[in-house]
Amino acid sequence: MQRCKGTKAQRVRKLIPLFGKEWLGEIFRINSLFQNPPLSPFFKGGLLTALFFIFLFLVASAHADNSHEALFKKGNRLYEKGIYDEAVKEYSRLLDQGFQSGNLYFNLGNSYFKKGEPGRAILNYERAKRLIPDDSDLQSNYNYALSKIEKTSLQAALPSIEKILGLFSKLTINGLAILVSVVYVGIISILTASIFIQSVRRYRIIGICILSIVFISGAFSLYCRVSVLDNEAIVISKNAEAKFEPLDNATTHFTLYEGMKVYILESKKDWSKIKRPDDKTGWIKSQDIEAL
Repeated sequence: MQRCKGTKAQRVRKLIPLFGKEWLGEIFRINSLFQNPPLSPFFKGGLLTALFFIFLFLVASAHADNSHEALFKKGNRLYEKGIYDEAVKEYSRLLDQGFQSGNLYFNLGNSYFKKGEPGRAILNYERAKRLIPDDSDLQSNYNYALSKIEKTSLQAALPSIEKILGLFSKLTINGLAILVSVVYVGIISILTASIFIQSVRRYRIIGICILSIVFISGAFSLYCRVSVLDNEAIVISKNAEAKFEPLDNATTHFTLYEGMKVYILESKKDWSKIKRPDDKTGWIKSQDIEAL
């Protein structure tokens, strides 16, 4: 991805078009192959019909991609001019159209940060991390935004299990699922090969032990990440009072600050019961948080 110059929380990125005009030429080249050897009219007609619909799908996809790229570029231009409110609107229009990408959330987070809304900036950086977790610029901007919010010590207090399984933090959920699947296939392959191959049988215990550790750790990490997938949220209000009960006149238990990550345990009307990283729970207004 090509990047524009800037300092932390100021870089924007561009999209790469997915399709080109070469597909039409490919259709005609495939058609020319039907002449040698000659095919029956019925078979040829059916195949050409299928190719025609594939071509229409590719054209529609290319048109949608061009539309997305135009909105993305417009948002980037607005951002570079310092018109952050309008940049947010253009990036949000892409999300409303169902388009998602790590770079889109990255730029949206930058725009919110420049607007002085660190909570929504961190929210979008978190969303970007799910898609491009190994991006160094993203991690830098994310850490910089965290340094600007109050009570960052709670935000940094990660569960101990996340520290233990941090080895897999650079993988997306899909990437981790693929890794676990590949390791599982590796274990089965070693067991199968050891039946027929003497040299494999000699080292199968070591190989299976190593792969089993990776498999169990990866599978547990995958479970932990999937189990909180719909429960993670970011505080987007400047201050949110967490109460003992979902009532306006209930006693305040503690205060949450903008940009803090919490976990939604349950919802009741306009209230959500949340848990902080240090396991304290309380009820806050649902409007004060936004789910990832």
